[in-house]
Amino acid sequence: MAESKTKDSGVKRPTLNDRLKRLTLKEWEEEGTRLFGPEMLKWKFVCPSCGNIQTAEDFRKYKDQGAEPDSATHKCIGRYSGAGDVVMCSGKSPCNYTGYGLFNICPVLVTDENGKELRCFGFHV
Repeated sequence: MAESKTKDSGVKRPTLNDRLKRLTLKEWEEEGTRLFGPEMLKWKFVCPSCGNIQTAEDFRKYKDQGAEPDSATHKCIGRYSGAGDVVMCSGKSPCNYTGYGLFNICPVLVTDENGKELRCFGFHV
C-alpha cells in the first residue's frame, strides 16, 4: 500500500489510490445487475463531489448537449442541467463535477479485458 507521510507527525496515511474500489468490468457489471437488475439505464450512481444520485436514463434529455448514457458513470448531471456555476465539493447538488478533470475523486476503478482502466462514480446503495 502506497502511503504518504505528513511533515509534522510522521503518521502514515493511505493515499487516494489506496481507497479505490477495484473491479474488473465483469465484476462491475455483475454488481450493477445484482443491485439494480439487468437494465443498465436504470442503474443508480452517486456523484462523489455533491452526492447527487443519477441514472443513465436521466441523461437522455441532455443528448443535444453532448450527454451520453455512460455520462452517468463519471459526470454529474449538473454539468448539463444548468448547475455550471456549482463547483465540486461546494455542498450543493447537482454540481458540474466530471471524473476526467484535474481532480479525479471517483471512488471506483473498472478495468476491462484489455487492461483499459476507467474511474467511475460508485453505485448508490
